[in-house]
Order: sequence, then structure tokens, then C-alpha cells
Amino acid sequence: MDSIKCALMDDLADLITRAQKGEKDAFGQIYELFHKRIYRYCLFNTQASETAQDLCQETFFRAWKSLSTFSQKGGSFQAYIFRIARNLIIDLSRKKKELPLENYDQVDDRQVLEEGLEKQDDIKKVRNALSKLDGIERQIIILRYFEEMTTAEVAKVVGLREGALRVRTHRILKKLKEQIETA
Repeated sequence: MDSIKCALMDDLADLITRAQKGEKDAFGQIYELFHKRIYRYCLFNTQASETAQDLCQETFFRAWKSLSTFSQKGGSFQAYIFRIARNLIIDLSRKKKELPLENYDQVDDRQVLEEGLEKQDDIKKVRNALSKLDGIERQIIILRYFEEMTTAEVAKVVGLREGALRVRTHRILKKLKEQIETA
């Protein structure tokens, strides 16, 4: 993250307050902070660039519309906006029944996926294993490890208690490891 974005993150509470008062410029700065990550999250879950763009746009539209109801005491803005995106993805998956997870090559920051992996074959194994997870399992892994959210934030996004999330994450990681080893 560049120094401008770091400075903006430090002032996020101020930006939210200003945006809640109707300052479009403040919300524009919030958009700049989160757009790329929300888009990437949507793309991870839909594997369709246009769909991810639409979901990302709708996420920010809904965040703007409901910003007056957001309380900074109730949790982080990051969890708030990712929860909106997650709910939109769930709504879409209910309409389409299943969203494939095949081509991570389309993701802008694919270095995130390649870090620590020595061969292209390993990347394929990870993609395949992730594609076999159900929607919430995949979202937990993406939010926790690709988006580097805290356990508390992920729990808030997916609607689980932190303890339950930790147990579930442990089980998902074990499942992923077994799938990768048998691939």
C-alpha cells in the first residue's frame, strides 16, 4: 500500500464521518481505499470480470445508501463493506446455483496466489482445491488469507462467532491440505 493510502487508512474514521454527512469526496476516498480489494474478492468468488465489476459497483452503491446506519462502534468499516459484497455474491449464487472458481489468472494481484508456491503445478492444485470448497468455506479462506482480514472481521462478514470461525478455518485448512496432497 502506498503512503497516500496508508494516510487515508489512518483517517478512515474521519472519512466515514464526513461521508455520513453527505460529502461525496470523502466517500470517493473510501472507494479508492477499498475498490481494488472488493473487486478482487468478487472476482475470486465469481471468476467473471464483468460480474465482479457489477458486484463491486453495487457494493459501493449499497454502502453509500446505508452509510448513515453504519456505526464505527459496531465494527470495522472493512468488515461492513465486505459483508455487503458477500451478501451480493450469495444472492447471485442463489440465482445461478453455482459459481465456478477456475481462472485465478484474471486476478490483478495474482502474486498473492503465487507467493510461496514453487511450481505452476502447485498453483493448479491450490486452484482445484479451492474450487471444491463450498461458498462460505471459500469466502473464509479468501477473506482470511488473501485479503488478510482479522478473525474478528471475517467472523463479522460471514456471520459466525470468532471461536466457531477459528474451528471452521482449521477444518477447512485441513481439508485443503488433504485435497492438495492427493491431487
